[in-house]
Amino acid sequence: MCRAMPPFVARFMPHFFAVIALLGLGAAKAEAPDLPLGLYPSYPPLDMRDTTTGVLEGFDVDLATALSQRMGMTPRMVETGFAQLIPSLLTGRIRMFFNGMVDTPLRRQSVSFVDYLQSGFQFVTLSGDDQAPSSLPELCGRRVAASRVTSVPAELLAWSDRNCVAKNRPPVLLFATENSADARLQLREGRVVAALQDSLTLPWTVEISGHTLQALGEPFHLSPLGIGLPKGDAAFTCRVSNALLALQQDGTYLSLIHKWHLPENAALPAQPVPKECTDHAP
Repeated sequence: MCRAMPPFVARFMPHFFAVIALLGLGAAKAEAPDLPLGLYPSYPPLDMRDTTTGVLEGFDVDLATALSQRMGMTPRMVETGFAQLIPSLLTGRIRMFFNGMVDTPLRRQSVSFVDYLQSGFQFVTLSGDDQAPSSLPELCGRRVAASRVTSVPAELLAWSDRNCVAKNRPPVLLFATENSADARLQLREGRVVAALQDSLTLPWTVEISGHTLQALGEPFHLSPLGIGLPKGDAAFTCRVSNALLALQQDGTYLSLIHKWHLPENAALPAQPVPKECTDHAP
């Protein structure tokens, strides 16, 4: 036979279940929210796949993971073509993207950026080649390769105007190629004396070539590369800015620069977080 519940117990039972419900809700909230991150694994050593395992890896992958964890979120990598990164952000398919995209005023009309690296242009030549130019003026009047699908040819011709034509030297002869890898192939086959490519990936390129390639001169025309974020979400942009600053201050950021063989000049110094972001610490 069932006994009736004592009155004082019955009186407190609703409060008991309310507390249990709140505890359960707290546990659910404690789970790190999902953060879909867009990247395209075609830009080593920032974004690529391990050739053995097929796992996504690179500087961007590691930094994205560290940023997400700093913000208390769980990163979910969403492979996205470069041309689709901004559209995917606008439609909400992703909430953030990497891939070494140059931060420009035109792009800022659609998305917000938190700059995290910088890159320019730099010449590469064959090492151990007696015929290779040993100084930048020696490029004048000679053939230099550049990928035609990028802005590199225009940068090369502008460099030639400043450093060759303006100094009464013959202009550099542009040898347009299919892509950067093709430019280096033309270099190895002796059709050009140098190639021009982005400075950010040059140390990696030299490393994987077994040092058969070498840099010539210093990088020029450095531009900021940004983490793409939804425009108008100031609170989220501030959280990302604060998290990046924390990673710069605790040494994580610089350790990733070294791990992935990025040049020292690719690293951006820690910047004070804007005043409006002080209330959005990660």
